[in-house]
Amino acid sequence: MAALNETRNAIHAVSGGVTSQGLLLQTSGSGLIVCANVQHQPCAVSAAESSRDAAGALENAGGTVAVYPMSGIVYVKCEAIAAANADFGIPLYNGATDGHVSSSSSGSAKQIGHLFSHGVEIAAGDLVPMACIGVGV
Repeated sequence: MAALNETRNAIHAVSGGVTSQGLLLQTSGSGLIVCANVQHQPCAVSAAESSRDAAGALENAGGTVAVYPMSGIVYVKCEAIAAANADFGIPLYNGATDGHVSSSSSGSAKQIGHLFSHGVEIAAGDLVPMACIGVGV
């Protein structure tokens, strides 16, 4: 039996490939896509860039990407949060930036976890530890 924190490989449907680790991904009819709406329901976090072709370019839709399940603590890309607001345990939501989390619940964003660090300014694109929560669809 595989441990919960081991990566799994999945087919993605992202034109140009998955470009980074820590991006929130959701299911689609043809594979995983990057969450691009605050109300999307992520099911996984990218562990690295997606697969590359023989020339070294990221593979388009149909390539594979290593992912972590949305369970336990995962590292995710985050929108900017000022140090004064980066308290341990604050709720994290789907962000307005594709595949990122945010401390803002604007636009009826889905809460997907809690920040598991504190007191440090978070710049846009930083990886932060997030404790995942069970989220209803």
